[in-house]
Amino acid sequence: MNKTIASLALALPLCFAPLTALQAKEMVCTGINLIDKLGQDDPASRKAIADAAGKLPYSKGLLWKVTKDGVAPSYLYGTMHMADPRIVELPENAQIAFDKSQTLTLEITEILDPQAMAQKAMGLMKYTAYLDGSSLESKMTKEQIALVKPKLASKAGIPWNVAQKMRPWVLMGLLTVPACEMARKQAGKPFLDLSLGQRAKAAGKKITALETIEGQMSIMAGLPEPMMVQAMVDMVNMEDKINDVFETMISLYIKGETGTIWAMMRYMGPNGIDITKESTGYSDFQKVVVDERNYTMADESAKIIDKGSAFIALGALHLPGEKGILNILAQRGYTITRQ
Repeated sequence: MNKTIASLALALPLCFAPLTALQAKEMVCTGINLIDKLGQDDPASRKAIADAAGKLPYSKGLLWKVTKDGVAPSYLYGTMHMADPRIVELPENAQIAFDKSQTLTLEITEILDPQAMAQKAMGLMKYTAYLDGSSLESKMTKEQIALVKPKLASKAGIPWNVAQKMRPWVLMGLLTVPACEMARKQAGKPFLDLSLGQRAKAAGKKITALETIEGQMSIMAGLPEPMMVQAMVDMVNMEDKINDVFETMISLYIKGETGTIWAMMRYMGPNGIDITKESTGYSDFQKVVVDERNYTMADESAKIIDKGSAFIALGALHLPGEKGILNILAQRGYTITRQ
């Protein structure tokens, strides 16, 4: 289930706003690159992950040119939904593609007005809270409650009497976000997708969306609750490794190693990367949150690409793989070229 860490940051742009103010010093992230450490401690396992990543179509690269006869080229750019300055600063080739595109397409455009987005989310509480009188407590064991309850209070500032009325996918997301990233958002720092939207708006570009916030929330709410409860427990058990996991993902992301992120997360656990223990329980999450959305987003992307001159920004984990957007578009006759 630990693959949800990567999926939330690179595949689903729901922002879990912190409910308590954090000190400015917490904006400094700490963590080690687990892939580099694995290469030093266990070169054979590091090679196995690299080999697995290499088998995925379009496993390396963030910026891709998509062409079709008769229309101006468009670009797909993989994002990471964080405000880390290493991510928000576009590489030169992506900046050039962004500047010359007439349209920016995001996964959702609601992020461009956080206040309105928060108000809209309040009207969609059927996806985030129990409105039928049931509670999260009834869906958890005493041992799970004892583990999760204090962490929700200390990390997210959510007392248990409030938390038990919320659906587990929401709480899991709050537990997943590193403290430094929470602090950045509390300080008003835009994450990459939002930053792109702000730049496009300032430049007078047309801005469109592939999905809606309600659509994304309904997807998360539709995931099996026992699986998401276990995800909360996993997040708590991995607390000491969260910063390391995100530092590793950021380092791989900057290098465009999206396939390696997928391969790595198969073997991520409370003690780091263990190639002998493949994570289980995430197949439903990957199928619904990533694979099925890829086909829907590919359909919407194709409509935009057919008009030409678009810059389409979406979570980087939607790009690689047999069921990745790039492979889907290639199978439909589009020419895909890494930039």
